[in-house]
Amino acid sequence: MQFPKDIFISYAHIDDESLIQNQKGWISEFHRALDIRLAQLLGRRPVIWRDDSLQGNHVFDKQIVDQFEKVAIMISIITPRYVKSDWCIKEVDEFYNASLNNIGFTVSNKARIFKVIKTPVRIEQHPEKISGVLGYEFYNTDPGTGRVKELSQAFGNETERLYWEKLDDLAHDISSFLESIEHPAPGTQTSPLIAANSQSAGKVFLAESSYDTQDFRDSLKRELQGYGYYILPDKQLPLIATPLNEALAANLAESDLTIHLLGENYGVVPEGAQKSIVEIQNDVAASYSAANGIPRFIWIPEGCEPGDERQISFIDRLNAGKGGITGADLVQGSLEDFKSVVIDKLNSMKKEENKEEAAPEMYDETAKIIYLICDISDIDEIRPLEDYLFDNGYEVVLPIFEGDESGIREDHIENLKTCSAAIIFFSNANELWLRSKTRDFMKINGYGRAKPLAFKAIYIAPPDSLAKQRFRTLDAEVINALDGLPEEKLKNLLSRI
Repeated sequence: MQFPKDIFISYAHIDDESLIQNQKGWISEFHRALDIRLAQLLGRRPVIWRDDSLQGNHVFDKQIVDQFEKVAIMISIITPRYVKSDWCIKEVDEFYNASLNNIGFTVSNKARIFKVIKTPVRIEQHPEKISGVLGYEFYNTDPGTGRVKELSQAFGNETERLYWEKLDDLAHDISSFLESIEHPAPGTQTSPLIAANSQSAGKVFLAESSYDTQDFRDSLKRELQGYGYYILPDKQLPLIATPLNEALAANLAESDLTIHLLGENYGVVPEGAQKSIVEIQNDVAASYSAANGIPRFIWIPEGCEPGDERQISFIDRLNAGKGGITGADLVQGSLEDFKSVVIDKLNSMKKEENKEEAAPEMYDETAKIIYLICDISDIDEIRPLEDYLFDNGYEVVLPIFEGDESGIREDHIENLKTCSAAIIFFSNANELWLRSKTRDFMKINGYGRAKPLAFKAIYIAPPDSLAKQRFRTLDAEVINALDGLPEEKLKNLLSRI
């Protein structure tokens, strides 16, 4: 459907007053920049309308209301003044009512009111009709002072960069939404963010994060949307425990993969909950993954040093594999490396989906392939065990150590899927490395392996230490080789292949 007007900007007059004399206000500059960016994306000049003559003491103008049925989208500029203005609240309500007379308030599960949050306001104070709509936050918080700083073209290079990134996100989403309204796919309800693509790449649950990782989340979201993925949650998550869990369950049921970004801050604790929304999302996704096999990623940025004891405990539990890790790859490093790992995983999932249905994978019962997992620091120390296995008729596969992180990880997973048995060789590597590799044993079915391993073992090699002497686990066989190669123990294990 083609609307005569594309956008109506709803705002409070005081929010367009400039602090600097003879300079345009924030709303006016926002209007100008959005108009230009949308024109570049749409290939035509958008029709954007706002009442630039309104004053705080004006009575509500019915002439504005009469135009709402001719407008495709409203943008509400949320500020403390906006939510206190009867005029602004009524504009939201009247646009909502007018939308019901044409194509409805939501199209493909997306609201026709885009919420731009210029200044943070508690969610319960937002206009009722859009309290559940995701907002575009045009502000950040100074980590040193805790003070909120609005994003603007006039507040310095970093703030200006963040402003343009947010505006670009908003413009892309509005452009896709307008295209989906004007050129809907016949007989479909395709998401407006994907409507421009011939095929939906899939749905990714990108968990809401604490404020210190919000920029990382936005960057990853842009990247995934660029590949055609639809991002969930697509509505504001409730900050009350019971409806939050219900909303998470509904979102996860639609998702192909979940992503959780952790930082130094613990995050908001919803009403009626004991944990932050960040930890709750991870816990619910872990339970869902255990029941449904959905793959997950958890990312911790390099150099992360949380000061909050709750966040320290949360991350320690994940690193130890003691909770919330089910179905997940825990990745620590740069965001760009993490993006590569995620995209590689999504690409491999897409390849699997596109394969023609075939008979169940047939394993060669005569194959004797042992994946000998070691750290690069132990590449010389594994030689006696490697030689013993080879001399007894077993093909030994070692991990690769050169190449990009995603390629190394993909090779590791492929080896776990195709080997007959796997042995973790633990000598000079640290315990964090050992825990990471041991967790892979717990996730092996999630990697797509159809037949169980003949055995999973951890080979404890010199140098000796008290920790090594006391090491034990229920997840794998423990081979104590501190006093030399234990041939009898190895023979018993190898007989299972």
